[in-house]
Amino acid sequence: MLHHPAAYFSNLLIITLICVGVSRGTEPSERNIKVLVISGQNNHNWKKTNPYLHWILDHQEHIEAVVYNTPETDDPALWQNWKPKFSDHDVVLLNYNGQDWPESIRDNFEVFIRTGGAALIIHASNNLFTGWDEYEKMVGLLWRDRDYGTSLFLDASGNVVRELAGEGRAMGHGGVFDWVVSVREMDHPITKGMPKHWMHCQDELYHGQRGPAQNINMLMTAYSDPKQGGSGQHEPVLWWVPYGEGKVVTNLMGHVWSDGQMDCLECVGFQTILTRSCEWLGTGNCRNPIPDNFPIVNRISKIKRTNESNAAE
Repeated sequence: MLHHPAAYFSNLLIITLICVGVSRGTEPSERNIKVLVISGQNNHNWKKTNPYLHWILDHQEHIEAVVYNTPETDDPALWQNWKPKFSDHDVVLLNYNGQDWPESIRDNFEVFIRTGGAALIIHASNNLFTGWDEYEKMVGLLWRDRDYGTSLFLDASGNVVRELAGEGRAMGHGGVFDWVVSVREMDHPITKGMPKHWMHCQDELYHGQRGPAQNINMLMTAYSDPKQGGSGQHEPVLWWVPYGEGKVVTNLMGHVWSDGQMDCLECVGFQTILTRSCEWLGTGNCRNPIPDNFPIVNRISKIKRTNESNAAE
């Protein structure tokens, strides 16, 4: 497979390739999208991934991304002062996997989504909040025990198969490897213009996710290779769920462990999905085209942050 090292690009070109910058229009539909990025606790390396996610979004001239992390501990005094204003934003990006939020914050989040807000769930953020029924309805499929709810996958003909609670495969994942993403909905604004199949690099592929599994709009899947410890099924990796007047996108890509290996976030495919998901959640359309260096089925494509960008974070 061919790689695209960042050393080949100037700082300006790096930004251009990620952002594919478009002149800001004057139409209301082209207003800036306000994204609230939340982490603070995660069993993954959130102190490395969160600045990276913010950096990607911050280089979109029509996205205003701010970070407001939870306390890193369970200190009640710190949590008492954590009061996110969801309604001040269009999209909440969750890179969080930690303790339950206070009930008042959960209630505010539910109201925000139900009345037209939106959320983007990244990787392990589908693991959390077991027993918060409304969150589980928003996400649809989560890291839950096999007896907890329904699971979905695609059979060899591309048909959706539902495994009921207690049936079929359990939740899990194989090793970290390059895997092929298959776009199921080619006309959705997030995916429109992408190759039908493309290679995502060095990531963990979840399988057997469980939950209410209602109103799932499956945009992308990937084959979970048994040779890599997978399920042998075509697993959902990107989907969205309507919730009241709002909507929630879940993206299972983005595994960065304690070793800090960032290949999956450096993937041009991941970065494109991240920005286009925020665009669609915020305005209902996507302004950025698919970049010319988007990966294809037999070639990954990566862009690293520059040293200057690291220093700025």
